[in-house]
Amino acid sequence: MTARSRTPAWRAQVVARIAELRPVVLALMRESVPDELQGFGQATGRQLQALARLPLDGMTMGELAAFLKVTGAAASVLAERLVAQGLAVRHPVPGDRRVVRLAPTSEGIAMAERYRDNQRRAVAMLLDRLSDAQVAGWLDIMEALAADQELAPPAPVPAEPVAEAAGTAR
Repeated sequence: MTARSRTPAWRAQVVARIAELRPVVLALMRESVPDELQGFGQATGRQLQALARLPLDGMTMGELAAFLKVTGAAASVLAERLVAQGLAVRHPVPGDRRVVRLAPTSEGIAMAERYRDNQRRAVAMLLDRLSDAQVAGWLDIMEALAADQELAPPAPVPAEPVAEAAGTAR
């Protein structure tokens, strides 16, 4: 598509098409998780997201609320559920009795890793439909969209495979 054809009307058409495709792609992403990978006991998807984001030294309720984009009260309820399930513990912050950090337990760490592994497998199954160039383009788009998010976890981008000899396919 040439720069000349990229008018506000073109952009509006593209936005409309993306809006139409969004639920289809989201459904494909949900369906890419096989049933046998969805067994995480009583933990909800939101709880698993929070658990997978918790650093070993924990996170304050304010940090958790910001990551989940919820109120402090909602973050506290989620934290209490993780604690009740034995997946996290609350630690007071020295010097400030009002602040606590939520940290994963060993069981929580294991569940978070299993959740991340399952998410990677699900994404890999979905992306298997795309070429390497399309996958790289998708990553570029996601990185650009997440760049403004304070708590977006930085991730190293894998280097392009190096051809072993001239003419070797990648």
